[in-house]
Amino acid sequence: MIQRARGPALLSLFGELNIRLDPWDVQYGSEFPLGEFDEIPDEEIILDVEIPIEAWRPIFPVAVVSPRHLIFVDGVRRQEVRILARVAGGVCHGAFGSYAAGSVTVTDGNVEWGHAIVDRVAVLGGGQSLPQPVSVMKGLTYLPLSIASSEPDAPLKAILEQMRLMEERLARELAKTDDTLVIADGPLTFADPSKGRVVGYVKRAFRLYLPPENLQLLSELSAGTRTPIFNLRGSNRFARYSWFLRLTAPRIAESDLSGIVRLEVAESVGLEEAKRLADLTALTLKRFVPSRSRDPRSPQNLLPIGALEEHLRRNLGHPGLIRRHIESLIAQEVRNG
Repeated sequence: MIQRARGPALLSLFGELNIRLDPWDVQYGSEFPLGEFDEIPDEEIILDVEIPIEAWRPIFPVAVVSPRHLIFVDGVRRQEVRILARVAGGVCHGAFGSYAAGSVTVTDGNVEWGHAIVDRVAVLGGGQSLPQPVSVMKGLTYLPLSIASSEPDAPLKAILEQMRLMEERLARELAKTDDTLVIADGPLTFADPSKGRVVGYVKRAFRLYLPPENLQLLSELSAGTRTPIFNLRGSNRFARYSWFLRLTAPRIAESDLSGIVRLEVAESVGLEEAKRLADLTALTLKRFVPSRSRDPRSPQNLLPIGALEEHLRRNLGHPGLIRRHIESLIAQEVRNG
């Protein structure tokens, strides 16, 4: 086996930091789960926006003119490995992570891939940072990223945040095209996207927002119908109009909330434009529902989004191969130390 020569230059890869692997596989979370990950949003919910609260009922969409270009934007992120760094006063958590964003455009029945953007970071918490980019293998360089939080899952949140920023930049750029509607997978992260040409598509209902007396309406939605529009206002995010939509009817044994997604658009587009977009999504998105045999997250994980996720993950590279290269690199640095 060829050994790298010892010397000061070899120790500069991680500087003075003593980097070690967190041995648990990344899919199981940290071996040291010391902190909380999710935050509860502080938002005011205003229901009497489109119709009075007492008159809430399923809304059947009216015919609207569809844009020529329907663009789906999504991103994927992955922790390659978690790391631990010995610093004065204790240990800080970190991770090597990759993320990508891309798009699929549907125009007159034709589908076209957009350009996939890929970035990679080596994150350290507690205000620490690697001294330089780390080249793991040819074409795979991880840029240093420092975050203030010392929580074990903070590096994962940082990678997710970088992915969302990449998605935002891409969605903003694509929304500049005339006669276009962009469906961005996940909640909107920006307030005024090109006159309402971007709609946030939230396929996992972690929060239902509606009070108990209005929550029953979700189970009453039939395929292709939506709730009335409601307003979300909070101190941490910009104001949005939002609505729930049922893509397909649930099967007999399934929850009566199956097949429901939430969509949102910036309040700045105005109520009339929000109503047009709500009807447009109710009429359009059900066309892209995959079969259960094709996607276990059907119906919410629409065909273009599912295909885009697979495409982007391929662009991230082979996870096992990359992990082995990172492990070997860190092991070599330990031996040389």
